[in-house]
Amino acid sequence: MSVLVTGIGFVGGYIVRDLVAAGEDVVLYGWFGGVADSEARPDLDNARHIVGDVGWDRVQVVVGDIRNREALSDTIERHGVTGVIHLASIVAGASERDIPRAIDVNVDGSVNVFETALKHGVQRVVWASSINVFGPRSLRPWGGIDDESPLDPQSTYGSCKAFVEQLARRYYENHRLNAVGLRLGKVYGFGEHVKAGRGGGNTWFPNLVERPARGLGPNVVPFGEQSMDFHYIEDVARSFVTTLNSRAGAGESFVTIGDHRPIREAFEFVRSVLPDAQMQLQDGGEAAGLQPGAQTNWMYRFDGRRAKAVLGVEPTYSMEDGLLRTINAYRALDGLALVEAQSGSTPSARRAAAGS
Repeated sequence: MSVLVTGIGFVGGYIVRDLVAAGEDVVLYGWFGGVADSEARPDLDNARHIVGDVGWDRVQVVVGDIRNREALSDTIERHGVTGVIHLASIVAGASERDIPRAIDVNVDGSVNVFETALKHGVQRVVWASSINVFGPRSLRPWGGIDDESPLDPQSTYGSCKAFVEQLARRYYENHRLNAVGLRLGKVYGFGEHVKAGRGGGNTWFPNLVERPARGLGPNVVPFGEQSMDFHYIEDVARSFVTTLNSRAGAGESFVTIGDHRPIREAFEFVRSVLPDAQMQLQDGGEAAGLQPGAQTNWMYRFDGRRAKAVLGVEPTYSMEDGLLRTINAYRALDGLALVEAQSGSTPSARRAAAGS
């Protein structure tokens, strides 16, 4: 028996690592950042780096198209798949540039996953939705967004995810398919560079973390007056594995959260551990270079209490802890000396100093 992970992207590498650590056999299915006639698979290279060679022995790789239902069905049958984590999709900017392809992959590809999971009696499907299913009209009277907020997508990508959420509900109501969506926000961490050229829309975040960590610059960091939900990638991976092991929430989609903090505080923390970094903080988003289809929903405050209550999903990494781990992962990749936070500057350090 095994778990199928589609697409992987940069989040999937950590999910695979955690599944392998839990003793699961893993099957990967997708293009992995490449194309059909190319040997380049950057997502696989990144995942193997994260998992390690020993853990990689438990991973099977199937290069295939999520739009090919027959090939997907054959993969599930041959490997005795009992659980699916569905990540394969076309990201925001690329979806806006090619709407028919976005529908083929993001909607029809998800239908293929649901149909094949139903056909083969898969016990649980956990799939990646997005906070981009929301928009300005989703704001609740308290000023933020929760799982009761009305859907209000403002992009092709968000519209696709909103439609798949409705389809997942129908598959549960009509066929009892146990599928659960996790509404992801701004996920950050080591590995984000592997998707940088695929049209995600929000291209400014590497200027805050990755490029300073690697000694690159100059870097302009926009949105200095805004806050965002810093959702560290290892918390995201744990959310998927925890949800896969649950049976609750079938047919539903859940907001997941990180550490909602001012971007200015993140900038100041990075500067504190990388004092020589060539960084400049600016208010506004003029320097962000946002692509068509990019949404800035990460500025909203989100309520993740329902995911905690129903699925047992909650964040454990503070913004400071996640940023420091990301910085050092990139420095290790480039052979640079690791850095430390100033004494008592992270929540974990403060807890340790207090003896808690």
